[in-house]
Amino acid sequence: MRDFFGRISGLVMRLLPLLLMAMVAGSTFWLVQINSPHEDEAAQNRAKRHEADYYMDRFSATELDTTGATKMRFTGVKMIHFEDDQTYEVTTPAMRAYQPDRPPVTVNADRGVMNAEGSVIDLYGNAFLVRQPGVDVAKDPRMTAASQYFQLLVNDDIVKTDKAVQLTRGPSVMTANGLVFNNVTREVQLLGNVRGTIVMNPPSGQARTTQ
Repeated sequence: MRDFFGRISGLVMRLLPLLLMAMVAGSTFWLVQINSPHEDEAAQNRAKRHEADYYMDRFSATELDTTGATKMRFTGVKMIHFEDDQTYEVTTPAMRAYQPDRPPVTVNADRGVMNAEGSVIDLYGNAFLVRQPGVDVAKDPRMTAASQYFQLLVNDDIVKTDKAVQLTRGPSVMTANGLVFNNVTREVQLLGNVRGTIVMNPPSGQARTTQ
């Protein structure tokens, strides 16, 4: 019996350092957990909401070309930034593009939504595009386009829509189901069910109707 208790006592003595280390480790973990700040699980798991985190009133942003001349100007009555998708909502946005030796082009609407990079602007409600007349008004008259929706591709300098649109160029008036206007090449493409009246030569008063 004495040998048995002796073996037990020896085993306990050998395991005692391990038990003490385990106790110290457990106590340290417990103290760290108590003293560490806990994040609110609800806040940690909360999905970002489509809520405004800042806004600007009556803003104006200007982009300059390599010579320092104004290349583009974007203005609005109010711009609101949303935290969830990093988009911007703009009240009465207006974008004006300038090119050397060419008349400026302006696009505006009641409301706009711009992506986080500022490369795409969707314009809603009374969207209107106007290109001012060139030096020779007879050859390069004022051009306008009106629709309830335009998409502005800022980097490509393109305005397009897949909604009903009315295009005027001088006295000529056309309607279509869509439009693509390339401000770099000054090309206009009308899409789907194109109808209207094209005035071939304003002084002569002759017109051609296209259906």
